[in-house]
Amino acid sequence: MPAEMVPSNGTWPISNVDLSRYQGIDPSGLQPSPFSGVIGDWEAISLSSRSEYHRIVMAMLPVLILLLRFIYNTYMAVVMLCSRRELVFWLNLAQSTIGTIAAFCALLRGLAPWTIACRNVAHSSEASMYIGTTVIVGILFVKAYFSTNRSRAVFYVGALTIVLTFAVGLASIWAMATFQYGSGRCAMALDYRWIVAKFAVDIASNISLSSCFLYVMWIQSQKQKRHIFWMLFQDGLIYFFGTIVSNIIATTVALTMHSLTFWHSHIYAIDLLRLAQTRLRATAYLQIGGGDGVQAT
Repeated sequence: MPAEMVPSNGTWPISNVDLSRYQGIDPSGLQPSPFSGVIGDWEAISLSSRSEYHRIVMAMLPVLILLLRFIYNTYMAVVMLCSRRELVFWLNLAQSTIGTIAAFCALLRGLAPWTIACRNVAHSSEASMYIGTTVIVGILFVKAYFSTNRSRAVFYVGALTIVLTFAVGLASIWAMATFQYGSGRCAMALDYRWIVAKFAVDIASNISLSSCFLYVMWIQSQKQKRHIFWMLFQDGLIYFFGTIVSNIIATTVALTMHSLTFWHSHIYAIDLLRLAQTRLRATAYLQIGGGDGVQAT
């Protein structure tokens, strides 16, 4: 094993596992969750076998479902963009495309590991975090900003949340341990401090921007009695509570479920898809309503 692949302490946690094909950063440098052995769960590693490969193929079924859903979202984003070439529809297409690429790379690695390097799968997963999630926050910011008649306060809050979301997502590059073992399975696990930081930023951005949008839509629905404002208010409520519940579930599962140590990227892919699906619903409403009363959203 090359010297740079040996952990800083010079030894592996256990000695009966072949890690000669290890790739990635030193996992011993990551801090495990205090609630679960998230990092360094080497007992879960098994050597390559035919039955193991079959299990890996079966494990790819959720990834396949994610891929098909992202493809559908991308198709719908293209349809809406062709109808109205506005910023929010470009952003919607961007996050759907990134999610599709990440899911495709993960599926390709699981079914044919010789076709794509494990580190490339990790790069696509990281991109979905620091680009895909940032774009979704950007869509929420656009809605809040224009619905409040370009409020300067909302602009500053939105800009700050976008920067923080991007920064936390970018930090996943250093917070993720990536390695391969057995029949070539690519495993990834995240530092628990990154998980907590992402949760805090997601909750803060959701509460601040959604509150601005919901307040304006409620006032407009009461004043003008127009159905589009009530639809947008309902959509905002669904996104607001759905995002909070999704963030809590994803964070709790990632921090506490020992059996899902190497499934962190899948957990956050599902979370991203749920957010994207809600945004797709919102942009569909805006297309139907012709952007009625909400400029450029």
